[in-house]
Amino acid sequence: MKNIRFDFTCSRQVPLYAHLCNQYLNYDALNINIGCDSPNDFGPQTYFIEAQGEQAPLEQLADAIAADFLMSVWLVDSGIKVIDEPQGQRTLLEPHDPQTDKSVAAFCQQCYPLFGDNQAAQFGTIDLTCSCCHGETRLTAAQKALTLTDLKAMAAQLMSQGSLALSCEGIQLSLEPFARDACRPQLLICNPNTLNAHFCLKDHQVVALSSIEKPLICARPIHEHQKLSAPLYDICFGYSRVVVVLSEILRQKGLDWVYLQSQHHRPKLTWVDGAWAQLSQQDGDNANNICKHFNAPEPLREEIHFLGFKAQWQAHKKTRSHQGTLSVQALSSVESETNYEGDDEDHTITDAALFATLLNGKFTSHKQAKNAAVIYLSHDHPSQIVTCDNKGDTSLFFALPELPDNGYEIFHRLDSSPQKAVAQKFKTQFPDDYLKLLSLKLTGRRDNLQSLWAIAAVLIGLNPQEETQSQAYLSDALMAAAMRYQGANAPRIDYPLTKGEAHRSLNWCKTLGTLLSFRVAGHSDPSQLAFAMQDSLADYLANWLEHIDLNIGVQTIALAGNELANETLCKRMSLRLGKNFPLLVNRSLDLEGDNLAVGALYVKQRQLNTLG
Repeated sequence: MKNIRFDFTCSRQVPLYAHLCNQYLNYDALNINIGCDSPNDFGPQTYFIEAQGEQAPLEQLADAIAADFLMSVWLVDSGIKVIDEPQGQRTLLEPHDPQTDKSVAAFCQQCYPLFGDNQAAQFGTIDLTCSCCHGETRLTAAQKALTLTDLKAMAAQLMSQGSLALSCEGIQLSLEPFARDACRPQLLICNPNTLNAHFCLKDHQVVALSSIEKPLICARPIHEHQKLSAPLYDICFGYSRVVVVLSEILRQKGLDWVYLQSQHHRPKLTWVDGAWAQLSQQDGDNANNICKHFNAPEPLREEIHFLGFKAQWQAHKKTRSHQGTLSVQALSSVESETNYEGDDEDHTITDAALFATLLNGKFTSHKQAKNAAVIYLSHDHPSQIVTCDNKGDTSLFFALPELPDNGYEIFHRLDSSPQKAVAQKFKTQFPDDYLKLLSLKLTGRRDNLQSLWAIAAVLIGLNPQEETQSQAYLSDALMAAAMRYQGANAPRIDYPLTKGEAHRSLNWCKTLGTLLSFRVAGHSDPSQLAFAMQDSLADYLANWLEHIDLNIGVQTIALAGNELANETLCKRMSLRLGKNFPLLVNRSLDLEGDNLAVGALYVKQRQLNTLG
């Protein structure tokens, strides 16, 4: 007789794993215990199944578990070990009900081959009953009503008319790109077997696409692809029963992918410091489909509405601990209008990002948040570096400056600075790119890396079209070029600090001037210069944090914000910063979204008096 334990360690809660553990309590051949090791609901969660029995039935159990526990993007480790005594219980785990979470696919390894394989007798049976995942219980009446004949007719319409509105899924499909807007184009992959013929992907990205979460990930098309002309795409595999069957029908018709748009609630992921993190909830999410519950340390306040989310904390009245239940909810569009605008020295949002990240198993009281710094890089809010000293007091160290909103002003500022000589050389040597710079218009927030990358993309010739593209497109062009670079070394781009009255900022004219100096000197490979922009920034960030460390003693560097979608910058930050400081990402929360509401509960009241 042996006691065996199967461990699945995840970076956040995985509802299906909790559900499967509960299912295995019904495994009659062996004595089974289950459990989940986690001090609170933030940070790693280890789901486990313990079994006592003879060798042969234990091997059968191992085979069954291997088949059932499909890969999750949040799985960071798994293993089997012999134990002396069981630590689990016979009681059900709290399932973190996937019914309200549309990011979880409504199918599993048992039912997918039955309704999703065109060779199966039940192919296209959307309402197929599954005893494992019970995915049929999560279907709407409109989804259940669809037959294989209906789906084949929809596929025929898409092929003949070029577009299809799939109302029961809240999406639109198209054979051609949708009208250009500020968003990166999204693709539904119909034929996973041809993925590498279209995109440059690493193994962990392919595994993520196939995972139970079916997320959106950023992918770069192969060089000079005949049809995929955008620099980057967000791609996903079939994520619902309806979409899976429709994708298979389209694959049979010869389509490898189709354009995807609208409210499909896919989790959008990015690879940060060696593991996946969720960037944000997709547009259109609301309180009906996002509601997360966590056990968390006692915050400074019980409820806050902050930047489109509501966070509410309720104490565990029957215990002496300072733990409580924290729920986070996306608000409707009407309720979400906080209209929050701070002054130039305000760092409330970055403070919130810091405290939310530190919740990742690092403190059990807000008073323990100290000797830390956060690098918060965002499209949507001020991009800043904030420090937290040994008393828990925060201060603003650095904030990106607001860049001009047009190319004329950008060139004028360069031409009026010590970079005048190199700006004039650029104008003479590259007249086409100079004219494209003059036609550049930046919209929305401009105190972010996206705006800086967009300008840099024009300066190094990454806008081949006659018409100047949007800043999102140009920023993607720079990031895609950096991803293409295969060299080990690159020029060093300057990111000099300017000292304001209370915090430091960036002398962006010098940064762009350095970039131009390399181009006019004959560095003709734009991918090398694009990579240099990322690598040099990561190097400067490491130098700045070393300076902060000398002053306050940095024990942790928190990373947050949706600019972490930048694959190359994240990798260089891990290499440059990670060799001297422990980096921390709270993978239980979004990098930009619900984390800000959670963190706001821990921000001092004086900074939140306008937010209710």
